[in-house]
Amino acid sequence: MSVRAGMTTKVSLSIRNDDLKVIKERAKRLHGGNVSAVFADVIAAIKRQEAWAKAETWYGDDATATESEQQEIDLELLGKKGRRKVPRKRRAE
Repeated sequence: MSVRAGMTTKVSLSIRNDDLKVIKERAKRLHGGNVSAVFADVIAAIKRQEAWAKAETWYGDDATATESEQQEIDLELLGKKGRRKVPRKRRAE
């Protein structure tokens, strides 16, 4: 493995041809053809799953959430959740 610019490392891996096709299509659709960005997405998802598993272990089996609740938590943790606009109070004239 060779070290790349910044904090990245170049790796070599073997995957099936049909899987590579799916990855390249996704890269083209979402990331301008950047295959590394697809792998970054996958790694981010794995990190979230691992964090969730760690939280379940910490809190016990009672910590359950629906898929939509998990997505909402992910959005909040990643800072992509839209903020609610608070209506401004009108001044008296």
